[in-house]
Amino acid sequence: MISPRLEEQSVELRRPVPRALLLWLTGGMLGWVLFTAVYLVEGATRPGYDGWQQAISTLSLGPGGWIQQANFIGLGLVTLGLAVVWRRILEGGMCATFYPIIRGIEGLSLIGIGFFSTDPAPGYPPGTVTTGQFTTAHGVIHFSFLFLIIGAMMLGLFVMARRFWGDPRWRGWVFYSVASAVLINVFIALFGVANANHFEYAGVLERLATNIEAIWGLVLLARLWAGASFFSG
Repeated sequence: MISPRLEEQSVELRRPVPRALLLWLTGGMLGWVLFTAVYLVEGATRPGYDGWQQAISTLSLGPGGWIQQANFIGLGLVTLGLAVVWRRILEGGMCATFYPIIRGIEGLSLIGIGFFSTDPAPGYPPGTVTTGQFTTAHGVIHFSFLFLIIGAMMLGLFVMARRFWGDPRWRGWVFYSVASAVLINVFIALFGVANANHFEYAGVLERLATNIEAIWGLVLLARLWAGASFFSG
C-alpha cells in the first residue's frame, strides 16, 4: 500500500505546465509556422525558383535572398527562446539539461545558415549551371550548420522519447518521437540522393524532413494545453 506521503509526492511530480510557459511555448511554435509560411510564399512567387525541386536554402540566393536569410536568423532566435522555455518546463526532471542544449545548438545553427548562404543550385539563380557540389567556403559552412540542425532535430526527439518513457501516461509518445526521428533521417537521406540526381521532387523530400519536428511540437503543444502534465522526477 502506497503511503499518503508517497502519493503526495507523486502528485507534486505530475502537474500541468504553467499557463505562462504554455503561452511562451505557443509563441515559439507560431514562429515556426511563420517561418514555413514565409518560405512557401517566397517559393511560390520568386521568379525561376521551383519549390518542388529546390531546397529551402536556395531561396537565400539571388534577388530577394535577404528575406530567407532573415527568415533563418529569425527562426534561430525563436528556437533559442524555445530552448529556454523547455528548460523551465522540464526543470527538475529527466532530460531537463540535454534537451534545451540540443535545441540551443539547433537555434545557433539556424542563425549560422542565415549568415552563410548555400552555393548556387542547378537552375537557381536562373541560368546557373553547377554540379550541385559545395565549392565555396560559405557553402561548406552552410552545409555544416545544416548537418548540425538535422542532427539536433533527431537527437532531441530521441532524448524526449527517453523522457516520455519515464511516465506511463506518455508511453505512446515514445514511439511517436522515435518514429519522427527515424523519418527525419529517411527523408533527408532521400533528399540527398534526389538532389544529387536533380530529381524533380527533391525539394518536397527536404520539406518533409524539416517539418517533422515542428509538427511533433505542435501536437505536443496541443496536448499540454489540454492539461497533460510531465513527470518531473
